[in-house]
Amino acid sequence: MNSSRIFIYIITFFLLILFTGCIGVNRQFGEIKDKIMGDLGNDYKTEFQFSVGSTAITVSSWFVDLAANEEYIDDMMREISSVQVGVYHKVEGSYAKANFSTLQSIEEEMHNKGWKYIVRSIDNEELTAIYLSNDPGEILNKMYIINLSDEELVIIEVTGNLKKVISYAIEERNIHVGM
Repeated sequence: MNSSRIFIYIITFFLLILFTGCIGVNRQFGEIKDKIMGDLGNDYKTEFQFSVGSTAITVSSWFVDLAANEEYIDDMMREISSVQVGVYHKVEGSYAKANFSTLQSIEEEMHNKGWKYIVRSIDNEELTAIYLSNDPGEILNKMYIINLSDEELVIIEVTGNLKKVISYAIEERNIHVGM
């Protein structure tokens, strides 16, 4: 294989990564994950974590548009600019539990990072919390979803025009909201 062909492969690989956004999670996502895992005794092992950028989401929406009968799904996907996902499995023999003190610890960390919860729940040893930005200009542009069960920790960050996404969901379901 000659050097020009290798160079083309390398450039193609980096362009694909650049345009899809599948490089990895950002620093803030990593800091939140590290803090939560630290509070849980670092008894979790990464199964996978990735980031998907707007280009990959747009390409995905084309396939959804071809496969789905509902146009609103395609419209909703076009409003999302990035998604970061991390799934971490509990190490066997770990005693970390989803309880109220764990929820308080997560709440404190998220508050310190500029997030406020809109939903929190602990049910049957499973903790779920959804956070929005405290910044009034960004309140419906970013959302964190954290789920902790006996077996795994899942962290998801969604960025985009979430107000539009909610609007499409309400319109599709014919929900009438009186204000």
